[in-house]
Amino acid sequence: MGSIVVFCKTLVKGGAEKQALTLAKLLTHKNLDVVVVSWSRKKVDPRNRNFIRDNSLKYYGLHGSLLMRFIQFNHIIRKENAAVVLAYLTLANFVSGLSRLFNRGLITIGGIRTEKLPLYKLIVERFVHNRLNHATIFNNYSARGKFEGRGFNPAKIFVIHNAIAATKRDRPPKKADEISIITVARFVRAKDFKTSLMAFKRLAESHPGRTIRYVLVGYGPMESEIRSMIRSHGLEGRVMLVINPPNVSDYLSEADIYLSTSLFEGLSNSLMEAMVAGLPIIATDVGDNYCLVKDGFNGYIVPLQNIEATAAKLNTLVNSEEMRRTFGSNSNNLVSGEFNEEKFIDGYLGLIEKITNAFTNRQIPANEKAYTDPGL
Repeated sequence: MGSIVVFCKTLVKGGAEKQALTLAKLLTHKNLDVVVVSWSRKKVDPRNRNFIRDNSLKYYGLHGSLLMRFIQFNHIIRKENAAVVLAYLTLANFVSGLSRLFNRGLITIGGIRTEKLPLYKLIVERFVHNRLNHATIFNNYSARGKFEGRGFNPAKIFVIHNAIAATKRDRPPKKADEISIITVARFVRAKDFKTSLMAFKRLAESHPGRTIRYVLVGYGPMESEIRSMIRSHGLEGRVMLVINPPNVSDYLSEADIYLSTSLFEGLSNSLMEAMVAGLPIIATDVGDNYCLVKDGFNGYIVPLQNIEATAAKLNTLVNSEEMRRTFGSNSNNLVSGEFNEEKFIDGYLGLIEKITNAFTNRQIPANEKAYTDPGL
């Protein structure tokens, strides 16, 4: 078998990029020849660059015009004797699928990381999935059902959940009368900060004698709007914004409750990181959140945009230190057992083997077009 290319649009800070690099690392640990390729050489987060260096990953960053980058990508495929391309997100999915037309025998597998896409991306992804790539990996079951209903070939959809390295962590001692709620997310509308802030306001007003604070960790285009909401609702002394810190895990370790009010998700890396930190979770009923949050076991699932229900569950956890401790321990145990790196890499290796066998065992006429469905 030749090398495996892990291909991303960028390597900026994000969940898809984090999972792509984790995959490359784990494939390398299986003694496979792995190459990481980014469509944009300039868009690399320093932490991801350090990860590539620290794990001795072979890396190429593309540059120049769109045509030049496409030529470079295909040159890398031939130079590295690539057998499989594992792509992440729309542009990478399209480029890898198109490269099949120029590289006979190349196996290309796309990746979709959310349950909702803009219409133009949905149309592109459907064409790429049905006509170009051998398969598409979704990181959540919710998306599989929705995309099948929108014309995606179900035989070529596979679900492999995200993974995270989880270890048991002792939480630092805290003052009994101080509670910290945290959200880690990009500052975009899909995260519905209006609901989270209004639920927190209702909670804080019901506990006038307690020190309860809300920490928002992230970055993004809604930063100014979020600051405005904080001011307009008189929450300046209770809500703190932390912009893109290098030590997110430190903030998670100091928190007591994790809150997510997302309007849609895939499988949330942020929730998984909060679970590793031993936090009870309150999250909306979107994506595969139900796989991460078992209601009444390690947290609560709440309806979308429901301020009252969200505030009520926050209040339940605020009022019980024992419940927070038990739910937090359950969070760590659940993510360690169900979303570990061994299951993750076994899923990818099994799928690569299945598709490789299905493709290479066929009698392929010399004039057959590269995009023909491999018959999975």
